[in-house]
Amino acid sequence: MAFFKWYRYCSHTYPIRTNLVQTGFMFGLGDLIAQSTVEKRKPDDIDWLRMVRFASIGCAVGPTLSMWYTSLDRLGTKNTIPIITKKISVDQLIASPIINGAVLIMSRVFNGDKWPQIQNKLEDDFVKVMLTSYLIWPAVQTFNFIIVPQQYRVLAVQVVSLAWNIYLSFVSASGGKSK
Repeated sequence: MAFFKWYRYCSHTYPIRTNLVQTGFMFGLGDLIAQSTVEKRKPDDIDWLRMVRFASIGCAVGPTLSMWYTSLDRLGTKNTIPIITKKISVDQLIASPIINGAVLIMSRVFNGDKWPQIQNKLEDDFVKVMLTSYLIWPAVQTFNFIIVPQQYRVLAVQVVSLAWNIYLSFVSASGGKSK
């Protein structure tokens, strides 16, 4: 209970920093789970630098999400079907492609790939990632915009994002360096 009180204080007092830390943590955890569970790496084979790099991508995404949800509230704060539909549409048509593309690009940059390799990786994976994203995130965001108070929306998204981060980590890292 003390943790939730402390978290509420931090999310109200330091929303950008709180979202930076929690999103970085969840991205790093997602990569660690991707390596250990999906890729079935043994503890000695975990690429800890890859995990730190993926966590740093999350640290960049967290503050962006804070500001994004505040911006979406300019479309309205009432829970009406038109307002929720606008928020979800704008979120999925603008933020989702940018964030997913940025994660795919940054993970390959951190891997040492050059632009032609990154471009090939995007051509191979971006559409698949976006189609998968559209199966999950509109429903998540419907719940998020209707039920979750604004200051907790990044946290709510990060809970679901743990599974999404596992997927993104695996897709972005699959095949090692792109050809």
